[in-house]
Amino acid sequence: MKGAEASPVRLDIAIMEGLQSGLEVEEEPFRDLANSLDITQEEILSRIKVLLETGVLRRFGASLSPSKLGLRANGMVVCKVPANRITRVGKSLSRLREVTHCYQRRTVPKIWDYNLYFMVHGPSRRPVEMFVASLMRRLQVKEYEILFSVKELKKTSTTLH
Repeated sequence: MKGAEASPVRLDIAIMEGLQSGLEVEEEPFRDLANSLDITQEEILSRIKVLLETGVLRRFGASLSPSKLGLRANGMVVCKVPANRITRVGKSLSRLREVTHCYQRRTVPKIWDYNLYFMVHGPSRRPVEMFVASLMRRLQVKEYEILFSVKELKKTSTTLH
């Protein structure tokens, strides 16, 4: 696809496909993508800005590998939070840099009563356990479990199909 000949939608899709493939950490990370689309790096940045402003892209940033950063203990914390407190507790958790994901989920009565889930990463289990225990005391959440990852089977970002 030649940049000048492509429709804006096709060009945007090609740019997003190129971005989701990953960029090298280098002085000109958009150079190869721009060359492959026969456009300038400035045009790519301009299109990314438009895609962010219009909400087509929610964010543009680096995805770091916790294990490569030395964070080997990945704990999914599952909590039982009363319905009248779940929004407040969830918002409090979401503001913490240590929390990477935070979701409210439906329960299965009498089988699985955990309704709030979040992820915390640390160098080993003990720091994660200590952090979560302190956090749960502060938020007055009495019932929770930490489910540590045993093995990463798949981890990808959302992709275009």
